[in-house]
Amino acid sequence: MNTSQTQSLKSFDVIEYVPLNHLKPHPRNEAIYGRNENLTDLMEAIALKGYVRPLLIKTDGTIISGHRRWRTLLALGWEKAPVQVCHFESEDEELFVLIAENRQRQQTTVQKIREGMIVEPLARKLRNCYAFQTTPRTSDSDTVLSQNPQHSSMENFPLARFNLNLSGKQMQLTENIVAAIVGLGCGRTYRKGRVAIQAADLLHIDEPKLAEVWLEMMNQQSIDAGYQLATIPGEKRKMILDAIATGAAKTPKQAKILLKAQTIFNPIDMKAEPDSQSPTSAENQSLTDKPDDIKTTQQEGTPSIGTWVMIKIPLVPKERIPQRKWNGFWGRITAVGMTVKVDMGSEILSLLLSDVEVIENPQPDFCQVAERILRLQRFDTVHEFGKMILNRMQKRLSWDAATLTYLDAVEQIELAHRAIEQAF
Repeated sequence: MNTSQTQSLKSFDVIEYVPLNHLKPHPRNEAIYGRNENLTDLMEAIALKGYVRPLLIKTDGTIISGHRRWRTLLALGWEKAPVQVCHFESEDEELFVLIAENRQRQQTTVQKIREGMIVEPLARKLRNCYAFQTTPRTSDSDTVLSQNPQHSSMENFPLARFNLNLSGKQMQLTENIVAAIVGLGCGRTYRKGRVAIQAADLLHIDEPKLAEVWLEMMNQQSIDAGYQLATIPGEKRKMILDAIATGAAKTPKQAKILLKAQTIFNPIDMKAEPDSQSPTSAENQSLTDKPDDIKTTQQEGTPSIGTWVMIKIPLVPKERIPQRKWNGFWGRITAVGMTVKVDMGSEILSLLLSDVEVIENPQPDFCQVAERILRLQRFDTVHEFGKMILNRMQKRLSWDAATLTYLDAVEQIELAHRAIEQAF
């Protein structure tokens, strides 16, 4: 082994103090680790101890290890930082040490994959070098091997910084070496993550917010979830990410359920409603307009508490305009007096007897489903598409199996929300 080459990879023992404005971040650091890392804990530790571990830099002031320390010292108003200078035989060695020196930091899944994408060319050289070393050779082939530039450059590479623990068979695959270097388990996991991140980076060009949602989902859920998104056609993928971004769904699986439910209902028919997030305005709706399957009568006398009624507010006077958005919706009477209180789910209306029509002989199945709809309408966490469906259901007395299936899905999502909130 060439001792001088190996020594060149090590930092000098001497610690120097260099002005902070003479240092600069490595161009690859931000691409891997981002720029919005929290420095609060590090600032408190350095301010308390008055000591900072020396930064590892190149001769031109480029930081190899210590970017967070450098930014923290700038924030604290320090003028100089302790440094140790390193020399590198090649860019491969430089990048390898950049990754190696950051292994002790807490990293996200996406950061590990990006590390892998940086060291993959290097891992390929290591694989080829290993293949040369383990292949039976003649004396002539030894001469050729010693003259191979790639073998010469890798012979003294500082692999001691990592404990790869790979078998000979595993060393035959570049992705396995990458995964071992960055701590991702196996080559297949890294390969899936690489595919997902490359697709997310491509999406970032036109849809940066959706791309960020994708990457954050990989950090919070799994690499496999991100990879599954990469296998979905572009437009459908955007719809899934949009559902997650708006809070309509937490996972791609939930988002797929929503999209499937959307195909059950006629999207064109839905868009025909003036407002998909709140009850339909009735300014231009005839007082006699209501679903064909609803039968109502004007109540003679005072209805009792618990009676299901249909809202029918006259077009005048003007001050009743806010309440008229509920025309054509049903609700349940909760109090009776000079006026009647009607529970609409998201709010309680105070109405005159002339504003409601009693629903005649509602079926038990209707009452059970209606209770579920009102309960869901009270939750402000129900996603936009779910609200649209609940509003449509609250204008009918019967529903088909597909509609009830979607109601089940909305209910399950809300139960999951509540379970998560209670857990934390």
